[in-house]
Amino acid sequence: MRFVIIGNGVAGINAAGKIRSRDSGAKITIISSESDHFFSRTALMYVFCGQLSAEDVEPYERDLYARKNYERIRGRVAKVDSGKRVLALTNGEIITYDRLLVASGSCPLKPNYPGIDLDGVGNFVTWQDLEWLTEKAKTARKAIVVGGGLIGIETLEILHLAGIKTTMMVREDYFWPIAFSKAEGDMITAHVHSHGVEMLLSTETAEVLGENGKVTGVRTTKGDTLEADLVVFAIGVRPQTDFLKDSGVELDERGGIIVDEKLATKAPDVWAAGDCTSVVWFNGVRRPEQLWYTGRDQGRDAGFNMIASESERQNYVRGTFYNSAKFFDIEYTTGGYVNFNFDGECDWFQCDLTNETSQRITYLADGSVVGFNMLGSRWDHRLFVKWVEEKRDIKWVLERLGEACFDEEFSKKFKVVESAPA
Repeated sequence: MRFVIIGNGVAGINAAGKIRSRDSGAKITIISSESDHFFSRTALMYVFCGQLSAEDVEPYERDLYARKNYERIRGRVAKVDSGKRVLALTNGEIITYDRLLVASGSCPLKPNYPGIDLDGVGNFVTWQDLEWLTEKAKTARKAIVVGGGLIGIETLEILHLAGIKTTMMVREDYFWPIAFSKAEGDMITAHVHSHGVEMLLSTETAEVLGENGKVTGVRTTKGDTLEADLVVFAIGVRPQTDFLKDSGVELDERGGIIVDEKLATKAPDVWAAGDCTSVVWFNGVRRPEQLWYTGRDQGRDAGFNMIASESERQNYVRGTFYNSAKFFDIEYTTGGYVNFNFDGECDWFQCDLTNETSQRITYLADGSVVGFNMLGSRWDHRLFVKWVEEKRDIKWVLERLGEACFDEEFSKKFKVVESAPA
């Protein structure tokens, strides 16, 4: 039996591993146009900075594919015909399959502004984007980062560290409202400004400007002109599924692949996992989950179900949300569900602007805690997840909150100073 996996990312490689663990003789083909080796996408910024090499961000040895007897094809899929169980590459090669996993990931959102195709305009999502940005940064003097999420703030930081005068444009009136309250967002903005980097809020792009095919800046909707010879758009990503048109695989309005609870599509013997996959969330909304660990978990579950008998197949069950990041020097840890606007929710909030720390805990009318947002200190998200799943009361959590903090030995010890519903 031939298993074909489209995608060499965290979902695809974990699916391949699960299939191989259950069948040492199965033919497993992995197709990727991006890279020969699986790498940690979240570490691209460290490769740009020269802190890590390409091999450093590859979790497995490069002989993994040979040891596991994976067939590896470097190419891009142009079309899938699920009825005939074949797919075509852009070079014309035809590949047949018995069971197919689509783990094609995400691609950057491309806005429809005039000048978007000028030389010097790009993204920072793929390995090819890393190569492009590394080359452009050698000669760039002024840069603009459009967008204010995690990718945007990482791009802003590495360009600043590279000695390029960089400005961030954020269309909202504070930084990252999808995850932060205004107080949290304002603290990050102030921290960015303290590094001598400009973050422009409530500022949108109207046009990308250029001369002789090269970018020269951005004109905002306010009519202002910002000079730049490098513009990086970080306004989000979308499922990379354009090649599935007329494939028999159903997509949602975002382009995500619609799957059932076992990550199977309506097309026969076709599964999906990772950023390209539209699953049902805890609140009943269907959309992709674009996180490293959900891609890992979906890949493992999809791989198991692809090799298992129909009676053995298991449901994909998403665990409680968690994530971590850094905003320049400020640590960020979140666990549970914040900014989901539950009925009757309240926030306990504590902030120390002098030390650039804040703690926000979301709880319901009955006192049960549903989420944590913590800035400026180091926290163990496992306790946050545990407390949410145990439906612990806000008073109980506040009495024990310090147990989840693991700052360095000589850091100021955390304590609850005051609390008030926001």
